Amino acid sequence: MEVNYEKLLQDSNQIKNYIKAEIAAKPAEQLTHKVSPKKWSALEVVEHLNKVYDVYLDNFQKVIDDANKLNDHATPEMRRTILGRLSIYANKPKGKKRRFKVKTFDFFRPAIGPDSMHEVFETFLSKKNRFNELIKLARTKDLKNVKIPTALGEKVKFYVPECFEFLLVHEQRHMIQIEEAINLSKL
Repeated sequence: MEVNYEKLLQDSNQIKNYIKAEIAAKPAEQLTHKVSPKKWSALEVVEHLNKVYDVYLDNFQKVIDDANKLNDHATPEMRRTILGRLSIYANKPKGKKRRFKVKTFDFFRPAIGPDSMHEVFETFLSKKNRFNELIKLARTKDLKNVKIPTALGEKVKFYVPECFEFLLVHEQRHMIQIEEAINLSKL
Protein backbone atom coordinates (compact mmCIF):
# COMPACT_ATOMS: atom_id res chain seq x y z
CA MET A 1 0.00 0.00 0.00
CA GLU A 2 1.29 3.47 -0.89
CA VAL A 3 1.65 6.11 1.83
CA ASN A 4 -0.16 9.36 1.17
CA TYR A 5 2.10 11.76 3.08
CA GLU A 6 0.42 14.73 1.41
CA LYS A 7 -2.94 13.71 2.91
CA LEU A 8 -1.34 13.21 6.32
CA LEU A 9 0.25 16.66 6.11
CA GLN A 10 -2.99 18.23 4.91
CA ASP A 11 -4.95 16.68 7.81
CA SER A 12 -2.30 17.78 10.28
CA ASN A 13 -2.31 21.35 9.00
CA GLN A 14 -6.08 21.46 9.15
CA ILE A 15 -5.94 20.60 12.86
CA LYS A 16 -3.15 23.10 13.50
CA ASN A 17 -5.04 25.89 11.74
CA TYR A 18 -8.26 25.07 13.58
CA ILE A 19 -6.53 25.25 16.97
CA LYS A 20 -4.59 28.40 16.06
CA ALA A 21 -7.38 30.39 14.40
CA GLU A 22 -10.53 29.17 16.11
CA ILE A 23 -9.77 27.63 19.47
CA ALA A 24 -6.87 29.70 20.83
CA ALA A 25 -8.89 32.86 20.14
CA LYS A 26 -11.77 31.81 22.41
CA PRO A 27 -12.24 33.52 25.79
CA ALA A 28 -10.47 31.88 28.73
CA GLU A 29 -13.81 31.16 30.41
CA GLN A 30 -14.87 28.98 27.47
CA LEU A 31 -11.53 27.21 27.20
CA THR A 32 -11.27 26.34 30.89
CA HIS A 33 -14.94 25.53 31.53
CA LYS A 34 -15.60 21.97 32.69
CA VAL A 35 -19.10 20.57 32.36
CA SER A 36 -18.38 18.08 35.12
CA PRO A 37 -15.35 16.98 37.16
CA LYS A 38 -14.95 13.91 34.91
CA LYS A 39 -15.03 15.89 31.63
CA TRP A 40 -12.05 17.80 30.29
CA SER A 41 -12.13 21.45 29.36
CA ALA A 42 -11.06 22.41 25.83
CA LEU A 43 -7.72 23.62 27.22
CA GLU A 44 -7.15 20.30 29.00
CA VAL A 45 -7.73 18.46 25.73
CA VAL A 46 -5.01 20.54 24.05
CA GLU A 47 -2.66 19.85 26.96
CA HIS A 48 -3.43 16.12 26.60
CA LEU A 49 -2.32 16.35 22.96
CA ASN A 50 0.91 18.01 24.11
CA LYS A 51 1.56 15.05 26.40
CA VAL A 52 0.94 12.63 23.54
CA TYR A 53 3.49 14.46 21.41
CA ASP A 54 5.98 14.24 24.30
CA VAL A 55 5.85 10.45 23.93
CA TYR A 56 6.00 10.23 20.13
CA LEU A 57 8.01 13.09 18.59
CA ASP A 58 11.49 12.00 19.70
CA ASN A 59 10.74 8.41 18.65
CA PHE A 60 9.69 9.61 15.18
CA GLN A 61 12.83 11.72 14.91
CA LYS A 62 15.11 8.83 15.83
CA VAL A 63 13.66 6.29 13.39
CA ILE A 64 13.44 8.80 10.55
CA ASP A 65 17.03 9.94 11.10
CA ASP A 66 18.20 6.31 11.14
CA ALA A 67 16.20 5.21 8.08
CA ASN A 68 17.74 4.81 4.64
CA LYS A 69 17.03 7.42 2.00
CA LEU A 70 14.29 6.42 -0.42
CA ASN A 71 15.61 5.61 -3.90
CA ASP A 72 14.86 8.12 -6.64
CA HIS A 73 11.47 7.55 -8.23
CA ALA A 74 10.54 5.04 -5.51
CA THR A 75 7.06 5.21 -4.03
CA PRO A 76 6.81 5.34 -0.22
CA GLU A 77 5.15 2.14 0.90
CA MET A 78 3.22 1.35 4.02
CA ARG A 79 2.57 -1.79 5.98
CA ARG A 80 0.03 -2.15 8.76
CA THR A 81 -0.18 -4.02 12.02
CA ILE A 82 -3.44 -5.50 13.24
CA LEU A 83 -3.32 -3.40 16.42
CA GLY A 84 -2.57 -0.30 14.35
CA ARG A 85 -5.58 -0.88 12.14
CA LEU A 86 -7.82 -1.47 15.15
CA SER A 87 -6.48 1.60 16.96
CA ILE A 88 -7.03 3.82 13.92
CA TYR A 89 -10.55 2.47 13.46
CA ALA A 90 -11.44 2.91 17.15
CA ASN A 91 -10.17 6.49 17.26
CA LYS A 92 -11.34 7.72 13.85
CA PRO A 93 -14.46 9.85 14.25
CA LYS A 94 -17.56 8.96 12.31
CA GLY A 95 -18.79 12.33 11.11
CA LYS A 96 -19.00 14.54 14.20
CA LYS A 97 -19.19 11.59 16.60
CA ARG A 98 -16.52 9.65 18.42
CA ARG A 99 -17.07 5.93 17.75
CA PHE A 100 -15.95 4.47 21.06
CA LYS A 101 -15.13 5.74 24.49
CA VAL A 102 -11.38 5.24 25.00
CA LYS A 103 -9.79 5.35 28.43
CA THR A 104 -6.76 7.62 28.76
CA PHE A 105 -3.55 6.43 30.37
CA ASP A 106 -2.76 8.32 33.58
CA PHE A 107 0.47 9.77 32.15
CA PHE A 108 -1.58 11.44 29.39
CA ARG A 109 -3.99 13.14 31.80
CA PRO A 110 -3.71 16.92 31.61
CA ALA A 111 -2.50 18.86 34.62
CA ILE A 112 -2.39 22.56 33.93
CA GLY A 113 -2.18 25.65 36.06
CA PRO A 114 -4.76 28.43 35.90
CA ASP A 115 -2.39 30.86 34.14
CA SER A 116 -0.90 28.48 31.57
CA MET A 117 -3.38 28.97 28.73
CA HIS A 118 -0.99 30.85 26.44
CA GLU A 119 1.81 28.35 27.12
CA VAL A 120 -0.42 25.34 26.36
CA PHE A 121 -1.33 26.68 22.91
CA GLU A 122 2.21 27.83 22.16
CA THR A 123 3.55 24.38 23.08
CA PHE A 124 0.92 22.64 20.98
CA LEU A 125 1.66 24.74 17.89
CA SER A 126 5.39 24.19 18.30
CA LYS A 127 4.97 20.43 18.64
CA LYS A 128 2.51 20.39 15.74
CA ASN A 129 5.04 22.19 13.52
CA ARG A 130 7.67 19.62 14.48
CA PHE A 131 5.23 16.78 13.72
CA ASN A 132 4.57 18.30 10.28
CA GLU A 133 8.30 18.58 9.60
CA LEU A 134 8.71 14.91 10.52
CA ILE A 135 6.01 13.96 8.03
CA LYS A 136 7.88 15.94 5.36
CA LEU A 137 11.16 14.21 6.26
CA ALA A 138 9.49 10.81 6.21
CA ARG A 139 8.56 11.32 2.54
CA THR A 140 12.25 10.97 1.64
CA LYS A 141 12.96 7.84 3.70
CA ASP A 142 12.38 4.14 3.24
CA LEU A 143 10.14 3.44 6.23
CA LYS A 144 8.28 0.41 4.85
CA ASN A 145 9.63 -1.95 7.51
CA VAL A 146 10.39 0.56 10.28
CA LYS A 147 8.33 0.45 13.47
CA ILE A 148 8.00 2.96 16.28
CA PRO A 149 7.09 2.23 19.91
CA THR A 150 3.60 3.27 20.97
CA ALA A 151 2.53 4.70 24.31
CA LEU A 152 2.10 1.09 25.42
CA GLY A 153 5.90 0.65 25.39
CA GLU A 154 8.59 -1.05 23.36
CA LYS A 155 6.67 -4.29 22.95
CA VAL A 156 3.80 -2.67 21.03
CA LYS A 157 4.94 -0.91 17.86
CA PHE A 158 3.31 0.59 14.78
CA TYR A 159 4.88 1.14 11.40
CA VAL A 160 5.89 4.80 11.10
CA PRO A 161 3.28 5.93 8.51
CA GLU A 162 0.50 4.13 10.37
CA CYS A 163 1.62 5.81 13.59
CA PHE A 164 1.35 9.21 11.90
CA GLU A 165 -2.16 8.23 10.82
CA PHE A 166 -3.05 6.99 14.30
CA LEU A 167 -1.97 10.27 15.91
CA LEU A 168 -3.98 12.26 13.39
CA VAL A 169 -7.22 10.32 13.89
CA HIS A 170 -6.61 10.59 17.64
CA GLU A 171 -6.37 14.38 17.22
CA GLN A 172 -9.47 14.47 15.00
CA ARG A 173 -11.32 12.67 17.76
CA HIS A 174 -10.18 15.28 20.24
CA MET A 175 -11.19 18.15 17.94
CA ILE A 176 -14.76 16.89 18.37
CA GLN A 177 -14.23 16.77 22.13
CA ILE A 178 -12.91 20.37 22.11
CA GLU A 179 -15.93 21.51 20.08
CA GLU A 180 -18.29 19.77 22.51
CA ALA A 181 -16.56 21.35 25.53
CA ILE A 182 -16.76 24.84 24.01
CA ASN A 183 -20.38 24.45 22.93
CA LEU A 184 -21.37 23.21 26.39
CA SER A 185 -19.55 26.13 28.01
CA LYS A 186 -21.92 28.54 26.22
CA LEU A 187 -25.01 27.02 27.88
